[in-house]
Amino acid sequence: MNNVIFKTTNDLLKQLANELQKMSQSNKAVHISLSGGSTPNLLFEYIATSDYANNIQWQQLHFWWGDERCVDKEDPESNYGQCKQRLFDHISIPAENIHRIRGENPPAEEVLRYAQELKVRVPNYNNIPQFDWIILGMGEDGHTASIFPEQYAGEDKALTFIATQPQTGQLRISKTAYLIEQSQHITYLVMGKNKAKMIQLINTKSPDINRKYPAAYIRSKTGNTEFYLDSQAAKLLLL
Repeated sequence: MNNVIFKTTNDLLKQLANELQKMSQSNKAVHISLSGGSTPNLLFEYIATSDYANNIQWQQLHFWWGDERCVDKEDPESNYGQCKQRLFDHISIPAENIHRIRGENPPAEEVLRYAQELKVRVPNYNNIPQFDWIILGMGEDGHTASIFPEQYAGEDKALTFIATQPQTGQLRISKTAYLIEQSQHITYLVMGKNKAKMIQLINTKSPDINRKYPAAYIRSKTGNTEFYLDSQAAKLLLL
C-alpha cells in the first residue's frame, strides 16, 4: 500500500492544491470525483482563501461526487452543499462543470439519472467511464464513498447504487467499487488519530481484512492508488 505521510495538515492540503493546479493546465477536460467529510472541507477552505482560487484553471476541471446523502442541497449534511459553501461560491467555475448528485430526488430515480450522466459526460475507457482522479475518504469502520463493510455494493458492472448507512438507516447514492476502480488515479485522504487503528489494520495485508473493509481492497486497476495520511492517522505505522 502506498502511504504518503505528511508532517502537518497544511503540507497535505498544499500537495492536493498543487495537484489540482497542475491538472487544470491540461488542454482537455479533467474529471475529478470529490469526497465529503472534514478533510475535503479543509481543502476547499484552503484553496478558497489562497492564491490557488485564482491560479487554478477552473474551466478545465469537472467535479463529481463519490457519494451523496439523500437530502436537499441546502441541508447541512449535503456533500455538494458543503463544497459549494466553502469553495464554489468563492471561485469562477462554469456551472456546467459541476455534476452534483441530486440528493433531493427520489433515490430510485436519481441512481439511474446519475449513472446516465456519468456515461454521457465522463470519457470512457473500455466502455467504462474513467475519472482522471478520484478523491476518497475513509471511515473509522473502513468504509469509503458509501460502500460499507460487508454490505451490498451494487450489482456487477453497475456504476451507481443506493446505499444504506448501517447505524442510521440513511439512504445515499454512491459510486460502485467497479466504477471507482477504473479511475486513473485514486487518493484516499485520512486524517486524525481516530483513523489510526483502521490504517494499521488495512496495512496488515491479511486476506480476511482485504475482503472485509472497502478501503483495504478498492484500488485503481489502471493507474495509481495512494493514501495521504497526517501524522495522527499514521501514528501506529510509525511504532
